Amino acid sequence: MRDIAIRMDELKDKINDSKFLANKGLGNEVGFYIFDYDPKDELIVRNYVPNLKKFLERENSNFKVQIFDLYEIILLFFEQRGYLDKNFTMEGKKGSNDLFDKMRKALKIATNNDWIVRYIEEHLEKEAIVFIVGVGKAYPIIRSHVILNNLQTVVEDIPLVLFYPGTYENGKLQLFNKFTDDNYYRAFKITEN
Repeated sequence: MRDIAIRMDELKDKINDSKFLANKGLGNEVGFYIFDYDPKDELIVRNYVPNLKKFLERENSNFKVQIFDLYEIILLFFEQRGYLDKNFTMEGKKGSNDLFDKMRKALKIATNNDWIVRYIEEHLEKEAIVFIVGVGKAYPIIRSHVILNNLQTVVEDIPLVLFYPGTYENGKLQLFNKFTDDNYYRAFKITEN
C-alpha cells in the first residue's frame, strides 16, 4: 500500500469535494465508500479520523460528520444492561467463541432488530456524512459486510465511509489482510492503495 499520509490527504480532498457530499456520479448506487488501510497503520488512522471531522466541519459549514465506533456501540449496549461482568465470567467459563455467539444474539446482529443498526438510525443526524470506525476492535462480533448490508436502508441519501483495517479489492473484504469476509460489491474504494 502507498504511504498512509498521502492516502489520508487524498481522502480529505475527496471528501471535501462538493461532488462527494452530493453523491454525484453514483447513479442509483448507495454512497458507501471504503477507506482500506494497512492494519499496522491503525493508530495513525484512529487519531486522524477525529481531526478529519474537525477539518471538514471547519472548512465547510455545510459539512456535518458523525463518527460511529462499532466497538463503542457494542460496549454501550452491554454496559446499559449491566452485562459486562457477566460477559467476562462467561468467557472465563465457556471461552471466547461461546461469548461472541451470545453477544451476537443479544445484539440481534443481521436481523430486522439489529441493535447496532437501530442505534445508528436513532442517532443519525439529517444530511451528516457518516464515518464508521472500530471495525477491527469489533471483530469477530460484527462483520463489515453485515453492517454495510444492514445500513443500506438507513443511510440512503448521504455518504458513508467505512474505515477498514485490511484490503478491499474487487468487492472482496479481507480484514487485517488475513480474514476473508463475505464480498460486498456496493461500496466504492475511496482512494487507491
